Amino acid sequence: MNFTGKTILVSGSASGIGRSCAELLLENGASVVGLDINQSTITNERYRHYPIDIRDEHKVTDAIDEIEALYGKIDGLANCAGVYASSVPFYELNMEDWNKVISTNLTGLFILTKHAAKKMIKNNRGTIVNISCIRSKIFRPDMADYAASKGGVVALTSAMALDLQDYNIRVNSVAPGFTYTGMTADAFDNPEVKAYSETLIPARKIASSADIAKVILFLLSDMADYINGETIFVDGGFKISK
Repeated sequence: MNFTGKTILVSGSASGIGRSCAELLLENGASVVGLDINQSTITNERYRHYPIDIRDEHKVTDAIDEIEALYGKIDGLANCAGVYASSVPFYELNMEDWNKVISTNLTGLFILTKHAAKKMIKNNRGTIVNISCIRSKIFRPDMADYAASKGGVVALTSAMALDLQDYNIRVNSVAPGFTYTGMTADAFDNPEVKAYSETLIPARKIASSADIAKVILFLLSDMADYINGETIFVDGGFKISK
């Protein structure tokens, strides 16, 4: 895949899937603009970083305007920023914890995509990839906030695709399964947890963040130009085995 000459935004680019996505895009010639509440250690002349919270609409708007002025266009957006579940039953969730998960995983994605899409509409072209999760369809206890946010991403993806259908802008989402990232390291660094988790997956392995990033790049590329409004599960067959 060749992204030479394209400017792609990646939220959550300081770590995990977002970082892998940014690095893979750079390897394939893109100019990458990262947005993350944390600083990034990526060093590449085609990488620019904005240390902002995507829930802050004023800062997002300023950043998007500046990016357009610097690069002239925005060709794609990978929404990889997110936080994990509060890990308590829904009836024990306080509003602060609920709002943190929903505002980051769903509202922040909405804010960033809204303003990036407006720039894409001006050029009548663009691609957007959101990150959902297997927990949008396959549930487990103590994840109500996370499941709600990721289920919302699935619905929002299809709604966005319809709203943008007249502007040659595609919107899809990726639903990762068990993936080793900074958020899951505490669990998967435990050999017993890792071994048991792998028995649940037909592929018999935990995904790396790069495994997910490769699918994101495919959806961002012209190779996926007939895929729109879909959520693709990248889970080693976990969903179909349930």
